[in-house]
Amino acid sequence: MVSMEPIVVGEHVLVGVEVKLPKTTLLTINTSKGYIMCGATIIC
Repeated sequence: MVSMEPIVVGEHVLVGVEVKLPKTTLLTINTSKGYIMCGATIIC
């Protein structure tokens, strides 16, 4: 399942994306200049 949610920080609106996988959850926070990501590189 993939969900997206706006995140307001001051005057800026960021986009949070959550991807639920069977063994982990991937999270990103996206801005106009780049992104921050938390995830797994190897899923066994």
